[in-house]
Amino acid sequence: MKKVIGPGLLAGLVMLIVAMILNYIFGAIWPSLAAEYANTDIFRAWEDWRMTYLFFAYYFVAGLVLAWAWSKTKKLFKGKCCQRGMHFGIAMWIVMAIPGMWMSYASFQLSLAIIVSWLVMNLINYMIAGAIFAKMNK
Repeated sequence: MKKVIGPGLLAGLVMLIVAMILNYIFGAIWPSLAAEYANTDIFRAWEDWRMTYLFFAYYFVAGLVLAWAWSKTKKLFKGKCCQRGMHFGIAMWIVMAIPGMWMSYASFQLSLAIIVSWLVMNLINYMIAGAIFAKMNK
């Protein structure tokens, strides 16, 4: 359990920081994203407690889920330490992010730019989380 909680919470913190940086970068690339995020017909306002707290909690929950998945599947990934973790991140991205973003794009009035930014952000975050797990939980 210790090999899941510590690395999972650390990965959650790192993913949150990376997501904030990437949101800034993607906002510079696609200025229309800021307007889309501000649309309260699609997204909750930051003043809503669910947006404020649950948004930030997502990364820590995802970190714990990914850490648990790593503990169950780490033997499947071959190569050097960080390479194994990054392959794990790519596998989790294929399993978790692609179907979720497909459904988000099909079900909600979201632009392709926001879906692509989320896909890229998730890929980077899952690979970083995998590298953290590979270093901390060989």
